[in-house]
Amino acid sequence: MFDRAFNRLRKQERPDPEVQLETCAMCGGDFVNPVDWEPAGETHWWMLLRCGACDTWRETTVTNAVAARYDFELDRRLDVLARAVDRIDKRLMAAEVETMIQALRHGLVDAADFAR
Repeated sequence: MFDRAFNRLRKQERPDPEVQLETCAMCGGDFVNPVDWEPAGETHWWMLLRCGACDTWRETTVTNAVAARYDFELDRRLDVLARAVDRIDKRLMAAEVETMIQALRHGLVDAADFAR
């Protein structure tokens, strides 16, 4: 049983960090973000990348196709964060509205509180 589990773990390969730029070559985490980038000719991009998990920095030059895939992945992750922020924002606004309603019901707030 131990041999099967060990073999299964051994067979799991880490993604190639030169193709999947979001994967850290050092720790294997998928928290690598671009710090700086610029075209390196017509078919490649130079990038300075930093892993948010282990603070490893690296420079790489990749093809346009790899850069486009990375850009797509970053956009996908940004969408996930934006949706989470939106949900949190809506919850906070709902809580503030409920607080205002309760303050009005208990006479803690009136029109004079809003006069200049």
